[in-house]
Amino acid sequence: MADSTKIEWTDTTWNVVTGCTEVSPGCDNCYAKTFAERWRGTKGHHFENGFDITLRPERLALPLKWRKPRRAFVNSMSDLFHKDIPDEYVARTFAVMALTPQHTYQILTKRHGRMRSLLNDNCGCGNGHVPGVHFRSAMAWAVSMANPDRIPGVPDDAEQRVYNAPWPLPNVWLGVSVEDQKRADLRIPALAETPAAVRFLSCEPLLGPVDLTEWMPSISPVPAEQAPATWAEWTWPDWAPAKVRTQIEEFWAEDWGRSPRHWISDMYQQGAPPFGARLSMGDGFGHKPDQVVGRFVHCWGNIGRLVLDDDPDREFAYTSFGSRDRARARGIDWVIAGGESGHGARAMHPDWARSLRDQCTAAAVPFFLKQWGEWGPAPFVLRVCDPDVGWQGTEEELAAAKADSEARGATHVHTGNWLEEDGERTYWLHEIGHKPWSLERCALPEGTAAIRRWGKKRAGRELDGRTWDETPKGVTA
Repeated sequence: MADSTKIEWTDTTWNVVTGCTEVSPGCDNCYAKTFAERWRGTKGHHFENGFDITLRPERLALPLKWRKPRRAFVNSMSDLFHKDIPDEYVARTFAVMALTPQHTYQILTKRHGRMRSLLNDNCGCGNGHVPGVHFRSAMAWAVSMANPDRIPGVPDDAEQRVYNAPWPLPNVWLGVSVEDQKRADLRIPALAETPAAVRFLSCEPLLGPVDLTEWMPSISPVPAEQAPATWAEWTWPDWAPAKVRTQIEEFWAEDWGRSPRHWISDMYQQGAPPFGARLSMGDGFGHKPDQVVGRFVHCWGNIGRLVLDDDPDREFAYTSFGSRDRARARGIDWVIAGGESGHGARAMHPDWARSLRDQCTAAAVPFFLKQWGEWGPAPFVLRVCDPDVGWQGTEEELAAAKADSEARGATHVHTGNWLEEDGERTYWLHEIGHKPWSLERCALPEGTAAIRRWGKKRAGRELDGRTWDETPKGVTA
């Protein structure tokens, strides 16, 4: 199998296992299964066994041969934490990742429980290949010179290097698939309890609206553009002590040309922990200050106040923050979203994608829109051609919408016809050349959106006029 990939958020794939089984609605139209099953029974083909779980030990040592650093999606054709993949094989995979810190590995799973159990040193596999019960010991054993099944091609000092590698491995990103709110509530808590340098979500295929604010609290109490221009118009929460309020208002006073808006902008510029988040932070400054627990309030720079939970008479502590404090306050470091492609693809409502983007922006979490998938927005069609809506914008917007429609190959003349069946309307329009196509509407409690089956390539990946390609900082490739 080739290592190259068209997946937009990675550089290559590393499939040390192929095959999987369905566990949730996100699996219904699995691209990997569709591809693999095409070759079932073809003698000598890589997918002769279709999508059955198949270990590929001959591919374990591949990253040792990669000359340039890269981001690798681990098991794009499987799930590394599937129950039928032995614990010791997962440990072998992690051992190779520990030996190649120049590469960044991205692991995505729907088996959140097993991931959490294994990587919290609760291996307990009990087979003869793995001495002891700890996952990191299993990793070291995988490359030990005493192991008769030692991974070929690893250096002589591999066991010591793996055993002494930092934990969690700084070059391994762990993610869970989140196709709807039910799966978010089920899988994200387990991800948050799993040691990882970077935690990410793949909301693809996105099958419903998802609220992530529990794991991605907003950095500021309100967006900067919604903040009042003066402190007289500002409302503090009851839990914020009067002295803290005064200190902040005096520093960001109008007399200095400042305002609540400048204060909130500084939160984002400094990457502050979320306003009001309960954290354990240093009491004062200097080397290793005592830790206290309270609600964080940003002041300026990397300085804040911690409204104390355990010492109400004292009210608050002076504190400073760094990257570790931000990480503790935020459970998710990256969000990928995308619609479904292929035959039978389900549509992603544009507002679902917008909501995730806005949640990420408020929490300063990188957002990546991978694709619209088979279905994409058709704003010009909805506003101009829906007889129940009509055009709602300005003449300038109409001209821009027409230009966008033409650029997408959707030039058409509305005939005013539609078919209604079971309360759902299909609007029939005609392109130049009189080739008909249907406009379907994605019905939701919060409204409908005009979408068209453009095909993955033509639907593209722009949201509100731009692409979203944000990734976590510290990528090694």
